[in-house]
Amino acid sequence: MTPPDDREVTYDSETGTYRTSYDPTTQNPSIRVLEAVGTVRDAEPTALDPLDEYVDPDALDHVFGPTTEQSGVHGSLSFNYEGLLVVVHSDGEIELREQV
Repeated sequence: MTPPDDREVTYDSETGTYRTSYDPTTQNPSIRVLEAVGTVRDAEPTALDPLDEYVDPDALDHVFGPTTEQSGVHGSLSFNYEGLLVVVHSDGEIELREQV
């Protein structure tokens, strides 16, 4: 998987889903979530609510982040953050959808 350009987020108008990715072998997903939500909300990541009020960033990085001991881990984790449903997939995909 090719790592995304800095803050690259695409929007699928048919599904109402923003998508981005991270390289699960070298990047921590918590950082990419902050960058992507910042892009969607047109705000600097530092201006957003602290991520740890919604999900444990260390646990997120431990489960889906880079490590040599995790080969074969598959799954996803979803949580609400900044009015968005955030879904982090173990394959490096991140989806963001407006909460209804």
